[in-house]
Amino acid sequence: MKSLLFLSITYISFLNGLLLSCQPATNDSSMTTPVSRPGFYVDGRFLHDPCGNKVTLRGINKMNVWTDRTGDSFAEIARTGANCVRIVWLTIDDETNQPTKAADLDNLITKCVVQQMIPMVEVHDATGNWSKLGEMVDYWKRPDILAVIKKHERYVLVNIANECGNDQVKNDEFITGYSQAVQQLRQAGIHTPLVIDGTDFGKNLDQLVQVGPAVIQADPDRNLLFSVHTYWPVIFGATPEFIRQQFQSAVDAELPFIVGEFAAYGAYAGENPQTNKPESICGPKGRVDYQTIVSEAQRLDIGWLVWEWGPGNAVNDAACAIMDMTTNSTFSTLKDWGKEIALTSPYSIQKTAVRSPFLVNGLACH
Repeated sequence: MKSLLFLSITYISFLNGLLLSCQPATNDSSMTTPVSRPGFYVDGRFLHDPCGNKVTLRGINKMNVWTDRTGDSFAEIARTGANCVRIVWLTIDDETNQPTKAADLDNLITKCVVQQMIPMVEVHDATGNWSKLGEMVDYWKRPDILAVIKKHERYVLVNIANECGNDQVKNDEFITGYSQAVQQLRQAGIHTPLVIDGTDFGKNLDQLVQVGPAVIQADPDRNLLFSVHTYWPVIFGATPEFIRQQFQSAVDAELPFIVGEFAAYGAYAGENPQTNKPESICGPKGRVDYQTIVSEAQRLDIGWLVWEWGPGNAVNDAACAIMDMTTNSTFSTLKDWGKEIALTSPYSIQKTAVRSPFLVNGLACH
């Protein structure tokens, strides 16, 4: 499939140190070393909360680092019934060129959990750039960031690097790179589920099926989720049958995976033959069959997070305002395809999401 350029763009007191005795078993008989799983964990192809409840993600991406560093939008997102927010973050503040603040990330994670939603944090700096994987790993190992992850390890998910790598990353490179990344993070003391995006700007699910087992074997905790970003354009043959085949193959392989990003548009990158200039990825040629994505995900019990709550997608490309689910980041301004995915579709968040009982019960198992 042609490489596409996607410009991707009171609870607080008890969150600090509450320790409960409802975590899963910490030994895996299939392994020679103990497994450390202090919070959510992956068993087979499914995510579970610390009480053993299976959780199928139904959530929303939010570009917090650019549009909501205080987390005020989380209360609005929670009104959809979402059980997870993928927090878009950076290692380096692109306005100040200084490292982003651990205290800001701490606050975002805390506010997300107050709304009973799982926080999945990703760093966006390596989008499409395989050479930056090591830098992303170093970020998570930074002492102040590591302290934040350890503080919230009972419920946070760590998405190592957004869409790291283009369509030139080979299977052996992927296995070596991510095996080393996972092992470094485990050695640093991060034992949360680690989420690993596909290459080709997130889109290569075929490769994830091929490399996933080897990377899982390299993880001492056996606690990985893989993430595909389904910016698969209809114009390039992403028919309902193609989507069904892609998902079914991954399920048949028992790959623990989610759809980490998808939208109604945002999939096409090419030149206008009349002008020889790039066309918008969000124009008519960038249409994605999102209805089949969510219906097949429901049929096969696959988690997903939709891109993106908005506003903000128009910063680099005015046409990409169509990727905003809301007008001003409030529930009342949900619109068009975003409203359909959040509320009105039979497969919408509101009609299919189930929150983790562990979070609903105040970090307790009942």
